[in-house]
Amino acid sequence: VDGSHATGVVLEDGTRLTADVIVANADLPYVYRHLLPESAAGRRLERRRYSCSAFMFCWGADKAYPALKTHNVFLASDYRGSFERIFVDHSLHERPSVYVHAPARSDPSAAPPDEDTLMAVVPVGNLDGSAEQGAAAGERLRKLQSLARSAALRRLAEIGITDLEKHLKHEVIYTPQTWLSKFNLTKGAAFGSLSHDVMQLGYLRPSNRHRRYRNLYFAGGSTHPGNGIPLVLISGRLTSERILREVGSPRGVAVGAGKARATVSGSLARERGALHD
Repeated sequence: VDGSHATGVVLEDGTRLTADVIVANADLPYVYRHLLPESAAGRRLERRRYSCSAFMFCWGADKAYPALKTHNVFLASDYRGSFERIFVDHSLHERPSVYVHAPARSDPSAAPPDEDTLMAVVPVGNLDGSAEQGAAAGERLRKLQSLARSAALRRLAEIGITDLEKHLKHEVIYTPQTWLSKFNLTKGAAFGSLSHDVMQLGYLRPSNRHRRYRNLYFAGGSTHPGNGIPLVLISGRLTSERILREVGSPRGVAVGAGKARATVSGSLARERGALHD
């Protein structure tokens, strides 16, 4: 940055990409904390409320499970208690809500014939409320992971899917620590990462343009209008439209994600076309 202007993106290997306009689609609190100079705005983000995290189990099975639809939701019987464990205790209810996605129902290419690909998501508290550090924190997370996995398998067993575990060919697990370390989601908060409460909705969320560096724009779940895939897609559209309105045709647009990955995109014509595709 230089004065009131962002001049480009520096990659991990030291490569510098210059641009007239920069769009950061990494987690917005991460950008303020790690990619920009320290500021009052960044410190204010620390005091915001953050969304929960989740364990995500990605399974490949050598057997198909037609009892599952594309989207399957198993709600906690103690709904309020489940939320309190997540957002107050930063933990996991003994009978949590579970979401299971079976993509091969709508996209047969997602699994080989007569086999299945499943994704189970179990919400859990983010990493902000854990008092443990180091090895103790890792052990706590492993225990929660085991509880979440057992809960997901137990919910599937309740609808007759009792043999999934012995038919698993592949398993990939994402934890709160994965969201933090691999995707730079602040506090391992997997949904945003800023919480979607009433005081952080819409234009009460951080702006999609930096107040000081006025050629630096943001897109994603932690700027407005909010988190969740539909709103994140709207965020990208709103940011694109704002750039076209305020800047016009830049010579290059650097788009950063994760650990400051960046690319340089094309002309105004292609940008306008992308808005209407």
